[in-house]
Amino acid sequence: MSKVLEEALSIPEKIDYFNNNDKNNYDIIISKLNNKKIKNIITVARGTSDCAALFASYTFAKKLGLTTYSLPPSLITLEDSKFDFSNSLIIIISQSGVSRDLIECERAARDMGGETLTISNNLKSPLINTSNYFFYINAGEEKAIAATKTFALTLLIIIKFIGLIESNKKLLKNINSLPDTLIKNKSNRWEYKNINNKILNGFIISRGIGYALAAEMSLKFKELCQEQIEPFSSAEVMHGPKSLIQDSFKLFSLTLNDNSGLSVEKDIKELNNKSKFLYKISFKQNNKNNFYYLNNDSSELDPIIVMSKFYPWLINYTSLKGLDPDNPRYLNKVTSTY
Repeated sequence: MSKVLEEALSIPEKIDYFNNNDKNNYDIIISKLNNKKIKNIITVARGTSDCAALFASYTFAKKLGLTTYSLPPSLITLEDSKFDFSNSLIIIISQSGVSRDLIECERAARDMGGETLTISNNLKSPLINTSNYFFYINAGEEKAIAATKTFALTLLIIIKFIGLIESNKKLLKNINSLPDTLIKNKSNRWEYKNINNKILNGFIISRGIGYALAAEMSLKFKELCQEQIEPFSSAEVMHGPKSLIQDSFKLFSLTLNDNSGLSVEKDIKELNNKSKFLYKISFKQNNKNNFYYLNNDSSELDPIIVMSKFYPWLINYTSLKGLDPDNPRYLNKVTSTY
């Protein structure tokens, strides 16, 4: 078994371990939010962590009603831009916690009056010593180049944080039972052999929180199996990109069980006859589609359920194409962009 597949399949076990060993101090930030000392949230990240940051930005805006913004690190590291970060929480997300550009952004954010929260899987990250707050992903060492379990655990931290702010007892209870739900979902196997592996380009369409997942899925298609599957909002694709769709084009849709997901269902109907290679990932089961997922009665957790199914599916698909998922072309575990 490949290293990355082993790590992807370990997600239920890692979530169970996290649930039983979580010592992150959520309360200190919740107190600041309740006292209106935090009025803006800025996220800073790269790669897969940037997809998690996009998920965080949408979730915080949706649930907390706060202005959120994903800050390109180059505005600080290359452009030396200045900001007023007073009353702002700057969230640095980095699985490795050693990227120089993110370390520089954390320092600059504090100098500009912000409070920083680092979310990382590395207890030896220099960010821990400088950041105002630290949340530990606690997924165990991730050895594979392609991040999987750390992405799922980062989403879990964000969702748990929201559950605690809202005092959502149902959600918090379902977080504890999430590993059982993921194990049950393993019997619902997504068949990777059904995907056309000769067509190398296409779209993955979703909306809202689902769009953040689509961005991560797109990254993995490019990273592991060398396919240019671009993420789009189902609303934005109608403004021009749909002109690219034809029969020699793969079209994936991701529908979550929320208002944005229902909008995707409506939008995708217009594209049904544009390509014969349409693959639907949905909470709805039908005879033409094996890519469905079972939830555990808290739609907030659907993103983790979806990704725990997507990762093994795509890794097996990569191997089917004769590519090595443990050695994606040109890539290293830690990327320097500073």
